[in-house]
Amino acid sequence: MRRLPVSLIALSCSLSAPPVMAQDLAAAISGALSNAPTLVEAEAGEAAAKARLDRAKAEGNPLLRVEGSYGAGRIDNGGFFGITADNVSPLAVQATAEMPIYAGGRVSSAIDQARSGADMARFGAEQARLQTIVLAVGTYTEVLTARKLEARYNTLAIALAETERQAGLRYRTGEIASSELAQARARKAEADAGLAQAQGRRISAEAAYQRLVGKPAGDLAPLPQLPATPPTLDEAMDMARASNPALRQAKAGVDIARAGVRSAKAEGMPTIGAFAEAAHVRDQFFPGYKADSVAVGVRGRWTLWAGGRVASQTRAADADLDASEARLRQADQTLEGMVIDAWQGLATAQRMTEASLLRRDAAAEALRGTRLEAQVGAKPTLAVLDAEREAIEAEAALLQAEGMRTVAAWRLNALTGNIQP
Repeated sequence: MRRLPVSLIALSCSLSAPPVMAQDLAAAISGALSNAPTLVEAEAGEAAAKARLDRAKAEGNPLLRVEGSYGAGRIDNGGFFGITADNVSPLAVQATAEMPIYAGGRVSSAIDQARSGADMARFGAEQARLQTIVLAVGTYTEVLTARKLEARYNTLAIALAETERQAGLRYRTGEIASSELAQARARKAEADAGLAQAQGRRISAEAAYQRLVGKPAGDLAPLPQLPATPPTLDEAMDMARASNPALRQAKAGVDIARAGVRSAKAEGMPTIGAFAEAAHVRDQFFPGYKADSVAVGVRGRWTLWAGGRVASQTRAADADLDASEARLRQADQTLEGMVIDAWQGLATAQRMTEASLLRRDAAAEALRGTRLEAQVGAKPTLAVLDAEREAIEAEAALLQAEGMRTVAAWRLNALTGNIQP
């Protein structure tokens, strides 16, 4: 049997292996959501709040309790009734079943408080999720922008390095003056500074990406199309007031405070419950004593005067309700301002993108014309480099504007609750 050369085997393996796909924005968002500690904390808080709700509901369920004791001792009744002293093993077992019938609103108010607390935790987790998504979009956009800027400045730095070298040769042969050489060196230094800044920005962006997503930023796909946003500011405001998690969290806080007022007032109401008890005792009062008992009935308790405890607790609950309603109004005002800022930010970014696109196209056309004029000697080489720098700056402005527009759109959707899971 003939053997294939190693090179052919390696080639066949490389051809059969699937190509490495660039990571897209959706994958980055998914990675950020699975890696963010704030989301883990929020989800744990949500689970704890649900458990507290179950605990509050359990207060209305029957309760079965068993108590018992066993010991060893000696009873000496001093000969009373002719009973002599003897060693005993006292035993007592009691089983009690209780069922609350009326609690004056204590159980229902506790359930309402716990349910609103669970809502607050759920809305808090949703708010953390939306913030993580917007952060992932901004980080992803920043990496793409920084990489493109670095590539542009690297191209410019290479071109200026060659220009500086040629200027040095021409200066030594006497073709140009020292001022032209100095200008070439100045432009080269400026390009190096821009490249260093772009490299630092790219390194910082990639580090932030790795912290957020949990893995290095490899090949990234271009940004997708902008998500659909509310068509008008009024619609965006209505959607935000209906779906924003932070505002709904504040509303749940008001519900908790209202339930707290009912709970405070319920402390002055009676409680009634049914019970059933069964007991078995032995050697309790004299040696050989044995008794079995069964009782069924109703128990009630009502504190007629608490020395002002209930009244002061009710006043505190009323004050908490006033504070919660004030926080709700503040949250509504804050949300209104944030939605207006996000809406205007998106509109501004859109206009900046359109203007930057025109600037980029004009700078590219100017660069093309300057190169043609330089080829026929109508303009010096430094003019071409200046035009190249203008084109790069226009490209950088366009990248910045496109990134701002993308982040602004996602931020607006996050405020309006318009990001689907």
